[in-house]
Amino acid sequence: MRDAAERFLAKRHPRTVARQAGQAGEALWHDIAEQGWPAMLVPEAQGGLGLGMREAVIIAHAAGRHLLSVPLVANMVVLPSLCTDHARLQDELAAIISGELCHAWADNGLDRAEDAWIEGAASLRPIWRLQGADLQKFAPKPGGLGLDATQAIARWCDQEPQFQLTLQHDEVARLIERLRLLRAAELTGAATAALDLAVEYAREREQFGRPIGANQAVKHSLADCWMALDEASLAIEAAADEMDEKSMRTASGRSEDSASAALALDMAQWLAVDGGRRAAQRAVQTHGALGITWECDVHLYLKRVLRLAAILEAQCGQADLLEKVWQQH
Repeated sequence: MRDAAERFLAKRHPRTVARQAGQAGEALWHDIAEQGWPAMLVPEAQGGLGLGMREAVIIAHAAGRHLLSVPLVANMVVLPSLCTDHARLQDELAAIISGELCHAWADNGLDRAEDAWIEGAASLRPIWRLQGADLQKFAPKPGGLGLDATQAIARWCDQEPQFQLTLQHDEVARLIERLRLLRAAELTGAATAALDLAVEYAREREQFGRPIGANQAVKHSLADCWMALDEASLAIEAAADEMDEKSMRTASGRSEDSASAALALDMAQWLAVDGGRRAAQRAVQTHGALGITWECDVHLYLKRVLRLAAILEAQCGQADLLEKVWQQH
């Protein structure tokens, strides 16, 4: 699955396409839907693939590596929740699974609780937002560019929802958990790609007759970043396994303690934000003056990492997250 995702995105979504900030849009989304990715977590009985989070994080990681300019992760996350009211949303679910429709997602903003930033905003994409236990649908709106130059981001404007679905408490928790973990996987994917660019540059760029990567100050710092991203990836995989096992226990009617799943998710998010941000910043620094130019692609990865890190930290900062981890231990 990882190899297939890499081949598909390398062909259909190279960095030249990412720089167009989603202009490839609907045709690209249709091709992605044919891969079955948006409906990975949707039960087979409702037209999805019926897979788990372990498979979903692979696709989210690949989306980050290739700076995917459509809101794939948001659709992967919200579709299983829409299935809780399948009868009323049957036509819309079918349209998304077939690739005819794509949703944008409104994340809570960083200024006030009622603010939101809409990821993947476009004039043809309905917007979903989680407000408390209510999953609300809003009319689409055109998007603009924010920090992330590879995806259209629109600012929230007050309006009445077209449709509202009240979720059970457990489903709200699952939606938030899915969003946190797949965001962390996407962030790690983008940081890994940035680090790959830095390693390639350090091998080629020569000063005083030898590659700069031969210098300990360069290669040791890059190795430290690689180890941090490797730890984050392993933690994300472990959290995905815990979430899948938790779902299986719930489906079988067992209500066992899920503290281990919560701990794994908190640890995965902390490692992803810390290691991902450090690796992306180091990648820019390794490129030197070239790294801060528009022509150098490494800044695109840094901006994707910073945006995803800001979204994750808006709900729980790194210091608070680490405190939670220590308390759970």
